Amino acid sequence: MVPFSEYTDARDHCTFRIGGKFRYFTEIRDKEELPAALDFSGKKGLPFLVFGEGSNLIFGDGILNILAAKMSIKGIEITGEDDDSADVTAGAGVIWDELVEHAIRAGYSGLEALSAIPGSVGASPVQNVGAYGSEAGDTIRSVEVFDRTDGRIKTLSHAGCRFGYRDSLFKREGKGRYIITGVTFRLSKQPPRIPHYPDIMEYFRERDQATPTLSEIRDVITKIRWSKLPDPAVLPNAGSFFKNHVAENRMVLRLKEAYPDVRIFPVDEDHSKIPAGWLIEKSGLKGKSFGSISVYEKNALVLVNKGGATSADLKEAGNFIVNTVRAKFGITLEQEPDEVKGSEN
Repeated sequence: MVPFSEYTDARDHCTFRIGGKFRYFTEIRDKEELPAALDFSGKKGLPFLVFGEGSNLIFGDGILNILAAKMSIKGIEITGEDDDSADVTAGAGVIWDELVEHAIRAGYSGLEALSAIPGSVGASPVQNVGAYGSEAGDTIRSVEVFDRTDGRIKTLSHAGCRFGYRDSLFKREGKGRYIITGVTFRLSKQPPRIPHYPDIMEYFRERDQATPTLSEIRDVITKIRWSKLPDPAVLPNAGSFFKNHVAENRMVLRLKEAYPDVRIFPVDEDHSKIPAGWLIEKSGLKGKSFGSISVYEKNALVLVNKGGATSADLKEAGNFIVNTVRAKFGITLEQEPDEVKGSEN
């Protein structure tokens, strides 16, 4: 029997600690519970939202007229192995960094650059989470899903997930159709490579370490990450609030001529990424306060909740930042966290 609660505080289920109340709330601990939860939402005539740790969600104010289901399917197991690699399958409700730590303890490389990213395994394919030159999609072999169109469990291949920069099938045509229940990663047994990212490469170069261990790479990435990003448990935030801007190289070259200090990250032969945090900082907004919302003083890509912020406060601050950057650079930033709107009913 799947239990349902009423008028649950949404802010307790997202790292930004913002939002009103879910009309109904439940937890999914087994994929066999999904049909009952969907049947309940259908009978109530409410949308069905599945989420993990809420690290990439912004909940609106007032009543959120939905059935919110926290994905809590656990478990990590080896589901395939050969001399060079291992397939590791994790439940969608597994904490992401627990999976990374598990892989490193087992001696499997591929996830170490994604250390200390908040959230759950089930969210990783949706956003194609990434950091320090790596993305979840680089190692995802397949994704197990519950298909709402026919009520069946299916497996989508890597190609079927259609991964892109902070993008996937699950954010586009598959949104609302597929509920992720588990993810399988193909990880390497070969010695790890130093992530191709300036700060990390410089760290190991200074120490003359050409072949660091998985644990050493994880430790460095974790330290660098927490030196630039606030702990959501201490200062509520949703991590990177804006996507890095992907632009044609001809535009990037013009920007580089005007601002030689900008760091550019190639995407393909025709496009590169411009760091959104750099754009915000160069617009004079780093550390700027908007009442209960502030641009983090150590990283302009992050907005923080100083206490008591509402969704409306966050929207106002975000719009100001977008408009300011557009006025200075002609670039329109895109919000990274998804938004779930509430009502004042």
